[in-house]
Amino acid sequence: MPTQLTPTKPTPINRPSLPALGFIALLLLLISACAPLQKQPDSTILSPPPSWPAHRIAMQTIDSWQLKGKLAYRNETDSGSAWFDWSQHGDQFTIYLSGPFGVGTVQISGNAQAITLSQPGEADISSHSSSALTQRLFGWQLPVEQMRSWVRGIPASSSSGIIKTFNEAGLLDSLQEDDWQLTVSRYQTGPYGQLPGKIKGRSDKLAFTLLLKEWSFPEYDPQRSTSNPGTLNQSISNPSHSPDK
Repeated sequence: MPTQLTPTKPTPINRPSLPALGFIALLLLLISACAPLQKQPDSTILSPPPSWPAHRIAMQTIDSWQLKGKLAYRNETDSGSAWFDWSQHGDQFTIYLSGPFGVGTVQISGNAQAITLSQPGEADISSHSSSALTQRLFGWQLPVEQMRSWVRGIPASSSSGIIKTFNEAGLLDSLQEDDWQLTVSRYQTGPYGQLPGKIKGRSDKLAFTLLLKEWSFPEYDPQRSTSNPGTLNQSISNPSHSPDK
């Protein structure tokens, strides 16, 4: 009679104890973004208006800010939202997320060389880049830098392969970049020009809405701005809106 083998229980994989990994992944979209695309933009693509080059240069000069708002996401199996407070100073950044699943405040901080994720009751998780960190946590990578440009209403790349359309004011209206389709709206006047108030992104695996409610620029220098002096303010705020609208 053949010997019967007793099934053995698989050894559990020692992964970081993080509630809702999908939500933490979206937090890193604040500095990264990547996934296959499902929905394509409209076939009508507008040429950049004459004002676009100057506007893009003005936005590129912004390298320090504090930005507060709300982030909501949805995928095939999960959804959630959180308030964020994002400080950027050159390559140095700190992002605080509050309210996700009642776990308190999540902090993501780093620079071009390293990134650390901190969560109450858990050991810090560090890596040399957000791409490496997301590879470690989720098994796939996110490229760096895109959202730093997107929140300023400009593409992250100057590649001719970027697909973009513009609104009647000559500002970015939609963008297809790095396999994401984005729509940008609710522009608000700031010291460097018009800044987005709402960004919606979609891939075949994830959709997110980013509400940019309050910008401030503690290091603002009027000599660096190309915007109209009559619109200069060191901080701007956007009225509250539901992240689903």
